[in-house]
Amino acid sequence: MTDSTAPTFVGNLTPRKRFWATNRGTLIGCAILIVVAIIIPFTASASMMNVAVFAMIFALPAIGLSLLMGLAGQVSLGQAAFFGIGAYTHAILLTKYDVPGPIAATIGVLAAMLVALLVGLPLMRLRGHYLALATLGLGFIVMITAREWDFTGRTTGIYGIARPEVFGIPITNNGLFFWFVTPFVVLGIILALNLTHSRAGRALSAVNDSEVAAESLGVSTYALRLKVLVLSAGFAGLGGVFYAYQVAIVSPQIAGFQVSVEFLLMVVIGGLGSVWGALAGAFLIEFLGEGMSELIPALIPGATGEVQLLGYGIVLVLVILLLPGGLVQATTALWRWVKSKVPGKAAVGMTEVDDAAVVALPRISAPLAPGEPILQVSGLTMRYGGVVALDAVNLTVPAGTILGLIGPNGAGKTTCFNIISGTLAPTSGTVTFLGRTISGRKPHVAASHGLTRTFQNLQIFSSTDVVGNVYMGRYRQGRAGILRGMLGLQAHEQRSNRGVAHDILQSMNLTDVAHEEAGSLPFGRQRMMEVCRALAAEPALLLLDEPMAGLSGAERDVLAELLRRLRDAGLTILLVEHDVAQVMSLADHVAVLDDGVLIAHGEPEVVRNDPAVIAAYLGTDVDEVETELTDLEGHV
Repeated sequence: MTDSTAPTFVGNLTPRKRFWATNRGTLIGCAILIVVAIIIPFTASASMMNVAVFAMIFALPAIGLSLLMGLAGQVSLGQAAFFGIGAYTHAILLTKYDVPGPIAATIGVLAAMLVALLVGLPLMRLRGHYLALATLGLGFIVMITAREWDFTGRTTGIYGIARPEVFGIPITNNGLFFWFVTPFVVLGIILALNLTHSRAGRALSAVNDSEVAAESLGVSTYALRLKVLVLSAGFAGLGGVFYAYQVAIVSPQIAGFQVSVEFLLMVVIGGLGSVWGALAGAFLIEFLGEGMSELIPALIPGATGEVQLLGYGIVLVLVILLLPGGLVQATTALWRWVKSKVPGKAAVGMTEVDDAAVVALPRISAPLAPGEPILQVSGLTMRYGGVVALDAVNLTVPAGTILGLIGPNGAGKTTCFNIISGTLAPTSGTVTFLGRTISGRKPHVAASHGLTRTFQNLQIFSSTDVVGNVYMGRYRQGRAGILRGMLGLQAHEQRSNRGVAHDILQSMNLTDVAHEEAGSLPFGRQRMMEVCRALAAEPALLLLDEPMAGLSGAERDVLAELLRRLRDAGLTILLVEHDVAQVMSLADHVAVLDDGVLIAHGEPEVVRNDPAVIAAYLGTDVDEVETELTDLEGHV
């Protein structure tokens, strides 16, 4: 149930109103695009009509590249390679094998996607700009192969490609061809927008904000990025099919580096990660190029070739400098300015955390009976060169309990957490969770079995609001993939998970800020939001890394009460916290690390009075502590 001051929750609307609320922007945008596309052939000159056709064709690979860069966070300098593969495959099948147009087009798109899959399988395991460099090389390979291979016509290329017919109507002019391409672009926009709002799209946005946090919630970043690369290549291949029809010849230059740069500019100038921006960028770049070819000779008589390209480049540099966020940034800024001039309701500020008892209990997973070992750490060792961060640590966590892990600064607590969750691979030793060995595997593997964590240094998803962050915690409970997301076949799943996210925010008294930007919250409430996100995953084992840090007294009380109730309901919690008093009051058992060595493990009262623990915190020798304790007992 949402706060009365928050925006209307779509789950409370009728199906028709819910559909409109969810898809309003897409429907309005596509309707405007269709109307404009109908009008353009009646109003544009022949030269402008030609530019408009190419802009519409290039919009397809630009949309695909926008998904790859904006969602998957991967830069490709070889989009022209996939564009060329689609065009060449389509042209060869049409001219040499008389394959029907729709079948040839389908095979051309699939060929581009297959190459992307083969390229992406090894490269998506790497980080940084490896994909950009590899796809740059792929573009050169495609271009050189086409230029040197007899089958592709060498420098002459493949020519004699006849224009298609649609329902018996030959597409003989640019106006008809523009109408022929437009439905595919509209469909591509709808599919791409559906993807950005889907489970997979939200996961990829989360990966761009914090990859380690997304993986800790069960997101396999490698698989998702690979799928988006293949999808992006499919958009480029489809664009190549239309290009082959339009120019009636496919030559090696189609896969050149300059074409890839042009696609990249369309995405950047339109607005990185924006589907509508990619479309606008395609039209801007094409019309800008045409405008420069007419403007430069008018300003500099006789100027051609490189001089025109120079003017083109100067204008692009100015656009990027003045609008680093692209056309989307300019449009958004203008819209905000307009809204600021329109009288409306005053913004509602965030309220203080209520001291009342926790009002709801998030759902959890309790796969084992209380007391059975749910997590076992055996001989866990972590070395960084000559430094031993963990030294043969053995630890067993009983199900349905709270285990506090404490120790002085630099004791190895966070390192132990990172190994258990899969963020780090140990030098030696094993971590077993629910009978499965998870050490040395990725965080999403542990998360898939029910292990979730929070972080010492906050890892929030700044690209979404508070409820969107908690909603991401439901990723493991969802089933919709990229295909279902593109087709919009996950409305019920999204509605259900978003409702759970609101309920969990209520359990921590955060419903008043559910629709605020996550990064705008005070530090303490961001910390509580991160705990809510972890609880949304319905974990069997929850790892909390200093969850009390930065919280007010009231917030600490709310969190402590929630953790006790979760423990009583069967959730197992492994808690790292510097506030020793808080740990002692919460934990059923306490383990103490000092210089990577487990020096104590037992009930809180026993550990509290352990001479080795006192020595570790006071920085004195164990023998001295034991002597002081003996003297104190004698005094008493």
